[in-house]
Formats: sequence, structure tokens, C-alpha cells
Amino acid sequence: MKLITVAIVMFSVALGALAGEEPLFPDGVNQILGRIQPDMSEAQVEEIVKIYYPDAIRAGGIWSGQTGFVDFELTSRYSISVAEYNNPENINSRFVHSDMILYVYDCELNRRINISFHNWDDETTDD
Repeated sequence: MKLITVAIVMFSVALGALAGEEPLFPDGVNQILGRIQPDMSEAQVEEIVKIYYPDAIRAGGIWSGQTGFVDFELTSRYSISVAEYNNPENINSRFVHSDMILYVYDCELNRRINISFHNWDDETTDD
């Protein structure tokens, strides 16, 4: 019984070590995220996604009022969500939100990675 327990523990540790060597997300996702810019249209984002994942499927994400997310299922394992806003003059026009909130979902590991951009040069300082 002790031998089985030791074997299970060693196997679990080995799997954990292998998982630690795996990249956080694939290079294609990294390339997509690096190209998305504020005020980019949803169609422009989709063009970038399709360069790296031609079979990606776009789906509507969660929306509340003028802001929400567009989702792209990249593979059976990975999907991304990009924060957007509606143009007040044309509700059908959607653009990447200036806050640049992005999510990467890893369905295999049941993990969501939150990415947001912050420009500290825009911060005000109390002098």
C-alpha cells in the first residue's frame, strides 16, 4: 500500500513539473494579443485572429449597456475574450475598449488568464 501511495505522489509531482515547463499559452495567442490595439474594430481583431487560427469561431460575449466582450474560440483548448464598446452613433459598430482588458481561457486546465494594460505615465502624482 505504501508503494502505491509513493508511486501516486511521485506521478503527481512529475505531472506538476511537466505542467510548469509548458508555456502559459501558445505562441499564436501571444502574437494575437500583442497586435490588438485600442479603438481597433471588431473586424480588424478578427482578421488578426484568423492569421494565426484560420478556423477560429467568433461569438458574442457578455454585454452590459455600451460595453462588453467579443469571444473567439481558437481551438478546443483555448479561447480569448476582448473588451469592446459600441459606437454611440452606430450601435452595430464595435471597437476594442481603451482599457484593453483581455482574457485567455484554457479549457483543458480550467484556467482564465486576465490581461489588462495600464500606462503608468498617465498617472497623476501627489507632490
